[in-house]
Amino acid sequence: MKPLRHFDQLDTLRFIAFFSVFCLHITSFGLYYNGSAWYQWIEKSLALNGDLGVNFFFTLSGFLITNILLQEREDTNKISIKSFYARRFLRIWPMYFVIIIIGFIVLPGILHFLPNGNPFSPEFSYIPYDRLKYYLTFLVNFDITWNSYPTPILAVLWSISVEEQFYIFWPLIISFVPRKYLIYSLFAVLVGAALFRFMQWNQIAYLFNTYNLGNPDVPHPNEIVSEFYQMRRGATAATRFHTFSILSDIAMGALLAYGLFYSQKIRDYFKNLPRKSIVLPYIAAIVLVVIREKTYSLQFYPIIQWVHAIEPALFSFIFAFIIGEQHYSDESFFKFGRLKLLSAWGKLSYGLYLWHLVVIWLVFFIFKIMNLQPEVDNPWVFLLQILLCFFGTVGLSALSYRFIEGPFLKLRDKFRSKRNLSV
Repeated sequence: MKPLRHFDQLDTLRFIAFFSVFCLHITSFGLYYNGSAWYQWIEKSLALNGDLGVNFFFTLSGFLITNILLQEREDTNKISIKSFYARRFLRIWPMYFVIIIIGFIVLPGILHFLPNGNPFSPEFSYIPYDRLKYYLTFLVNFDITWNSYPTPILAVLWSISVEEQFYIFWPLIISFVPRKYLIYSLFAVLVGAALFRFMQWNQIAYLFNTYNLGNPDVPHPNEIVSEFYQMRRGATAATRFHTFSILSDIAMGALLAYGLFYSQKIRDYFKNLPRKSIVLPYIAAIVLVVIREKTYSLQFYPIIQWVHAIEPALFSFIFAFIIGEQHYSDESFFKFGRLKLLSAWGKLSYGLYLWHLVVIWLVFFIFKIMNLQPEVDNPWVFLLQILLCFFGTVGLSALSYRFIEGPFLKLRDKFRSKRNLSV
């Protein structure tokens, strides 16, 4: 069995990853509140784990881009870095800069004339004009790590920035690192990312343990408490947004691509996996999601550095397993590619990801200026808003794919070898 060039389950997986992010954002930013136990459980245990969809995107990207580069080197004995950059830029840049224009110019212009229509609270409405350079140079993740959080419409660009940084350096590594050393480089990235996260939280765990901060009956110096919370904010941002932390997701996907491309044993392993072995990682993922909030509670702060060092690697390992199992296994209990509608929507995943917060803002903005937003949060009104946000995002993404992304995607063919995989 040869390595695959096309991945039939890919688009549905992309849509599922996007939808998890959508669920996170539609329940964030103070747009709706429901104090009932069942809603709080859904929000905390499921919806607020939607950030894992972005981690899945990173693992998937590491897998796909590595597979493309290895295939190009196999077909042509070299990698055209210039052509790779051109293809990636044509794919990423048009929509990226459209969102920058909307976030920095269009929406602030609307609010200039209708200042009472902003659906987001002030803490989620900041337009970082003084930090525009981070957005123009694909360094948004560092802006969020080092500075304050901007309006979510712009903050969503942080993950695109990480992707772009990866696209710049990864073809150079694949081109110039000998094959026998490449796998060691990938493992070094995994270990390095875990160590980076460990170091972000190690001093916090030290303060927590040394001053017994988990015990409310013990008096704590105000300066120590203040230092603890300040350090925790910084560590949280670095763990979530810093490239060095995120690289473990990308490296895990790249390791999967390397193993499947070069090893018949690994391809056979996935091909012949029994169903009982396939279902275990899915169960593990569900369990990890449900207990994830608990692992971040004060109960785990004595070992919080280990939690943050290991947990992202566990998730990316499971994500990599799902990608390999879905595309190579003969015994999958379900192939996600059979969900044709979700697969079709998944082809729009880049637009869905970039547009959804714009649409969320617009829907709630319209409800507010037209006095349709009830004074007391109503679950039926919120359900209507969710549907409008979702299908509005799908519709707008389809239009942008045709009229904005599509023309640039056609230009990519000029920079693609005939046998190269299209993503």
